[in-house]
Amino acid sequence: MYLPTFWKLTAEATAFRLRHVAGYGVPITFMTVWIMYPSLYNWTFSCLIPPPRGVPKRNMAAML
Repeated sequence: MYLPTFWKLTAEATAFRLRHVAGYGVPITFMTVWIMYPSLYNWTFSCLIPPPRGVPKRNMAAML
């Protein structure tokens, strides 16, 4: 009689789950990048790559 081991059952169950969840990866990635792009852009060019000295900060109160 064949009795599969727990690691094999776990591997098969995990493969089944990953195969059914894998299709959501690309749409979720695109939607996340589309939503987060402005804040990622601002964070990159204000914190990671700071502007050169002498560049005035934008006055948000005057823009409203």
